[in-house]
Amino acid sequence: MTTAQLRDELVLFGLNVKDARRWYSIDERDWRAMKIGDTVLPGFFWIPVAEDERGAWSSYWMRLQPGARSFEHQHDSTELIMILDGVFTDDDGTDFLPGQTVCYAAGSRHSTSSEGGCTVLVVAHTGSTIVSRAQG
Repeated sequence: MTTAQLRDELVLFGLNVKDARRWYSIDERDWRAMKIGDTVLPGFFWIPVAEDERGAWSSYWMRLQPGARSFEHQHDSTELIMILDGVFTDDDGTDFLPGQTVCYAAGSRHSTSSEGGCTVLVVAHTGSTIVSRAQG
């Protein structure tokens, strides 16, 4: 499901709109279970934020609950992640902290986790594809 489809299906409590300007403040009622394709990622949640009207990019908040670990996946396009809170950990053990950004190139593969939970902002052109259903 794209951010536009999800946004069209629900009311976002944290969304504000005035003329051509939209802004979003995280509201706990807006979190939805996250999927890659039809597969739910246990412990991962997301909120759509915005997307380019020409399809160049979309963005969303992503939250990992404490102990959440993704399946190994491949990025279909370049993905930029900015850590808002908590610690976002890559499968090689590298930790990313609040205020840091990490960029994954199109075609790259990895899994992610968060021991204590975290919230990140994701910006990408397209989503990801599951490579292995074994978590971690």
